Amino acid sequence: MTNERITIIYDNRSSREDLQPGWGFSALVEHGGKRLLFDSGGDKIVLEANASALGIDLKSTDYLFFSHEHCDHVGAASSALHKGLTVVYPASFSQPFKKKVEAAHARSIQVTKPIEFLPGFLSTGELGSTILEQSLIIRTASGPVLITGCAHPGIVEIARVATDLAGEPLRLVLGGFHLGTTSTDKVRKIAASLQALGVRQVGPCHCTGESAIRILQQEFGPDGLEVMAGTQIPL
Repeated sequence: MTNERITIIYDNRSSREDLQPGWGFSALVEHGGKRLLFDSGGDKIVLEANASALGIDLKSTDYLFFSHEHCDHVGAASSALHKGLTVVYPASFSQPFKKKVEAAHARSIQVTKPIEFLPGFLSTGELGSTILEQSLIIRTASGPVLITGCAHPGIVEIARVATDLAGEPLRLVLGGFHLGTTSTDKVRKIAASLQALGVRQVGPCHCTGESAIRILQQEFGPDGLEVMAGTQIPL
């Protein structure tokens, strides 16, 4: 199928002058004839401006997948909600958020355990103890792709769960890895652990931290992808 891809709409960094950087993350997944928005970023102005510059209609999506209820991932939700949308989010989200989804006349799928909510699209289920977070697994012809919001439960643990759920090694792990204050040695160990799981490519961005991004890219070589607002990754 043509146009099978992930497009990064919102990130701390931007690849183009007409795209605004902003603390947060959002990506559009086009796969299997469906359009899924992963998180919304934090600022409506940034999300809407970047989507427009990228030619993306936020009201034409089929699914909206939220990783966790932090403002840099759900803050611009009102710009992404629309009638007929299916919103997939952790059941632990607050009542005000759930009421916002209801008010938009969108369908809700509240997640606790792993679920394949759409053919080829799986949630890891709620992971973590203090901050509950779900991540997205996409089955593709070239292997499963994992997208994380901030990886609060630990990027290696999420990748391990995703690998088990997918039943095969991950082609790509993409998103925020939450390693901004992590030492160089520990980041290298994390890279080695991901490689031991069979992860072929990484695309760290958002809250991963500049230093950790560079180390992961060094450890994965050509398979350490540069990811920021405007990046497109074929599926």
